[in-house]
Amino acid sequence: MWALVRTDCENKPICPSVYRTGIRTAVVQGWVVDEADRTLVEVPTSLLEDLPSFGQSLTDRGTWLIRGKPVTEPEALDRLALPEGEQAVEVEVRWEEEVDAGSGAAL
Repeated sequence: MWALVRTDCENKPICPSVYRTGIRTAVVQGWVVDEADRTLVEVPTSLLEDLPSFGQSLTDRGTWLIRGKPVTEPEALDRLALPEGEQAVEVEVRWEEEVDAGSGAAL
């Protein structure tokens, strides 16, 4: 089950967003950077504030570039309802809840 973690606007789902999709994964919906490269999205820096690292890199425009596995499953694409100019990638992430407080080990 997906959970919306953060969105960049109130008119969801047609704007950059982060969804928690599993224990160690997230889907990041963002702007298309290059039509030929479906593994890369661009999002505003505010979208990722106080979230774990997604392996992003900062641009000179004050946005993040995030590379991941393109979301291609029809059910997921239906759920996202991506508007023209946006795409989504799945990335590995270590959410804070994954650390077992008793042992300090990742779950």
